[in-house]
Amino acid sequence: MADDPVHIMFGYSGGGDGSMMMSNPRVLVVAEKGADVAIVEEHFGVGQEDGGCYWANPVMEIIVEEDAKVVHSYVQQQSFVAAHTKWTIVQQNTSSKYEFVEASIGAKLNRHNLHIQQLGPETNTQLSTFHFSSQNKQIHDLHSKLILDHPRGRSHQLHRCIASGTGNGIFDGNIKVNRYAQQTDAGQETKCLLLSSKALVNVKPNLQIIADDVKCTHGAAISGEHDPNAIYFFQARGIDAKTAADALNFAFGAHVINQIPFKPIEKKTLAHFKELLTSSRQNGE
Repeated sequence: MADDPVHIMFGYSGGGDGSMMMSNPRVLVVAEKGADVAIVEEHFGVGQEDGGCYWANPVMEIIVEEDAKVVHSYVQQQSFVAAHTKWTIVQQNTSSKYEFVEASIGAKLNRHNLHIQQLGPETNTQLSTFHFSSQNKQIHDLHSKLILDHPRGRSHQLHRCIASGTGNGIFDGNIKVNRYAQQTDAGQETKCLLLSSKALVNVKPNLQIIADDVKCTHGAAISGEHDPNAIYFFQARGIDAKTAADALNFAFGAHVINQIPFKPIEKKTLAHFKELLTSSRQNGE
């Protein structure tokens, strides 16, 4: 089921009387030995004003058995007055592979708890996430935990965030390489872009290494402006600085969104992201 994904769509709406409706959907995925499955998970508001005010509280549990592979794409485009709190819990067994791509650009308050545990040797985990806080006082929060307990594990985590206006981005990423996880190769990288003087990001990449035969790296970069050399590259080709900055902002998020392996979902998410970028610029945020 790798080429024809399981597409799960969650549509939410408010009560319409000022009250906050709450929904708690739960999905359990078991990829048995040698299985290969792709999952697309979408969350969005429906109805008046794209759903109005509500609280979505979904849980996705994934068990990846020996030699199995799960490709998981997650897109969050909730109403901008909604709350979205999500858990993703993954257990990986020997020689399994889990690939995760997230694009979160909706909700007033968005919190994602991503917990992954490698339960066998030669396990591979790839994580890529993008958050865009385009609205005033919008909060995007990712708390992730990856535990490696066995030899020859592989993992790489990429987190990117754009904050504009008075938007707020939070990243608390924890990777723990325990004593018996020898010959592990683990990497973690976070990059954040601030588009206004009042935007705020708080990042805490955290790599805990107890094993002594490992290759591990992590780093964080936060910037309020683009590389002058990149701007110059555009200007040398007759493109003004403002248009160049718009293109670089789009490319910053598209770097992750382009990793969604299913073109219809990728194109729809890119179009929504571009629309929000344009709106943010026009509003002077």
